Amino acid sequence: MTTIAGFSPFTRSTVPRRARLALVPLVVLILLAAYGATLQTHINGSSDEYMLDVGEIQVALNVWGTVHYTGYPLYTMLGNGFTAPLRAVGLEPAAAASLYAAAWGVAALVCAGALVWGLTRRIAVAALAVLLLGLSRSVWIHSSIAEVYGMSLAITALMLLVALWPAPWLGAWSARRRFLTLALLGGIGVAHHRAVAFIAPGLFLALWPYRHDVLDRWPRTLIQGIGLAALGFVPYAYLPLRAHQGGSWVYGDPGTWRGFWQQFTGQEADYLVTLPGGTGGWLDDVADIARLLVDQLTLPGLLIAVVALAVAVTLSPHRHAARVLALAGAGPLIFSIAYHSAVLPGAILMPVVLVLALEIALAADWLLDQRPALEPALLAGLLAWALVLIPFNLDWIRTRTTDRTGLEMIARVAQIPREGRVAFTLPWGPHYEAAAYSRLVTGENRDVTMVYHTADYADLLAQDYRLYTAPEAFYVFPPDWWRARLGGLGLTSAGPGLVELFDAPQMAVPGDPSAEPIVYGIAREAAWLTCDADTVALHVVWRAAESPSSDPSIFVHLTGDDIAPVLATADRSAPVYGFYPFTSWSPGERVRDDFTLPRLDGGTQVRVGLYEQDAQGQFVNYGEVALPVAACEPVADAG
Repeated sequence: MTTIAGFSPFTRSTVPRRARLALVPLVVLILLAAYGATLQTHINGSSDEYMLDVGEIQVALNVWGTVHYTGYPLYTMLGNGFTAPLRAVGLEPAAAASLYAAAWGVAALVCAGALVWGLTRRIAVAALAVLLLGLSRSVWIHSSIAEVYGMSLAITALMLLVALWPAPWLGAWSARRRFLTLALLGGIGVAHHRAVAFIAPGLFLALWPYRHDVLDRWPRTLIQGIGLAALGFVPYAYLPLRAHQGGSWVYGDPGTWRGFWQQFTGQEADYLVTLPGGTGGWLDDVADIARLLVDQLTLPGLLIAVVALAVAVTLSPHRHAARVLALAGAGPLIFSIAYHSAVLPGAILMPVVLVLALEIALAADWLLDQRPALEPALLAGLLAWALVLIPFNLDWIRTRTTDRTGLEMIARVAQIPREGRVAFTLPWGPHYEAAAYSRLVTGENRDVTMVYHTADYADLLAQDYRLYTAPEAFYVFPPDWWRARLGGLGLTSAGPGLVELFDAPQMAVPGDPSAEPIVYGIAREAAWLTCDADTVALHVVWRAAESPSSDPSIFVHLTGDDIAPVLATADRSAPVYGFYPFTSWSPGERVRDDFTLPRLDGGTQVRVGLYEQDAQGQFVNYGEVALPVAACEPVADAG
């Protein structure tokens, strides 16, 4: 029996109390196992859309840094306080940052479960709604990686809990105090992430029945509400403070008013905030949002959720709460359709998934009021649905959280020759963040200065820095971009996966070994192999005897004792990872090239040379040489 106020002091049940209570530890164990299996424990380097900002946050949460617009200062400050003791007991810093995000995810689930229990007094339904929500794709991954959206969801769930918790429990806690509490939480939420504001219509509906109490002494109440909401923005003082303190990881220029305002308002992303183009654009966005919701709950699950929402808002004794939830979820849903490219839509939809999970619980409560005998089957169905989400999402999430690109980048940086002052540069993004993590957080590459694409490269070279980058940087900024910033350009490989940049070509000098002429003014000075258990690396030094008159390609083949079959290839269209064609060289220029092949059974030699297609389309090889794998040098002796 449910009272008119929406408060149920007891519920009928056909399942033994012990069995219902046992669902709570079962849900906890399942979620701990799921999150533990996917928790990201090392630095991110993945460029997947869900992972793009993770490396930046992993660094910031361990060095009292600041992150991209709109700054997330409260999240960052609390995060540094959370990770410090974990690091002190030996936990990997990246894992500590992931656990911080997981804590926010758990907080959101606790609030969701408390709300269901407060409305329905059905502990089993509350536990299974939490399990369903916790195993949905976006909630799960954002409880496994260092991202800001778990905090957004936790604040959202807490505001819904405050707005909808049944009045009898509140006792003397007046509607006005509820309004002021929501003002405080709303200010904190919107200051953290502006998208939290989209649930406001639902909160207004929740307070509508109490509007006369809220409006009593309204000028004072309004002023107090505005003041409490403004408190949420006080943490923004952290951004200019860290800038003026010379923090090692400060995004943008928050130490100036212009830079601070750009970050506070997110002006960098203005170009993304655009409506779809025409009817086709709207339909495409609606279809993509539908796909993303299917990813959260499966297609049958989404259909069940929609039916449950309809039941909850029309038939449930908690119709008011159900309508509040539906209106709160409508804002994020509409925004994610209208401004689909503005932010990560899967994350913006997390409040929608929260609402659907709560609506499912309210519909289940109504159904059990009507048909108590269905309780065993209903609980078993909800548990089965939640468990289906584990294989549905596990590989998708684990693929992203176990990606080793960041670790591979750190290993590459470790191979940079430590000759004099060394700087390493990459465009801002996951690869740069991984490299910076190894200097600022773990310290393993503390002797390498890390800079990104806004650096004054010419000044670095003038200070006698040796400047290195990774080949993938040239996909973002081609050689001409570097030439304009350096006032000239010379490139050479500095080892597998590394490029050294100069402001002028590097020329052969007296005492260098003689070079064997090949074709078009190109000569080969040296070629040798290094290897480890898994790879064979070929190193070649080319020289331009004169300005090369053509651009032959380079073939690198791993073969057996005979030329055929070719077991593996590392061909390139041009030297230095394809970015420094021969015809751009100056007479006398000396350039190193590095190639990597897998070490395979039967692979006894590496053949290297130049080739091109003649007028008849036939391949013509020049200067081929075969190097025996058995004679390769240990990888530590490369160079």
